[in-house]
Amino acid sequence: MDSFNLKNIGKRDLVIRDVKSSCGCTAVSPSKNMIAANESVPLKVVFDSAGKSGRQNKTITIITNDPKNPTTTLRIATNILTQ
Repeated sequence: MDSFNLKNIGKRDLVIRDVKSSCGCTAVSPSKNMIAANESVPLKVVFDSAGKSGRQNKTITIITNDPKNPTTTLRIATNILTQ
């Protein structure tokens, strides 16, 4: 598990409308769906590596009410070593 910090640097509430991951192996959960101005909240990310090996690249897409950047893509990369 890991987390990203989402910060609203705007003057109005930032509404998280949707969060999508590139595969079912990545679970994403924002702690809140509305972030007040100047507030920060964690976005928890859990990656299930079962059945996977080698370099893995996944994305998380966040859709908000931000008029300038309504869609933000976060990239996750890991290298899974099998023994």
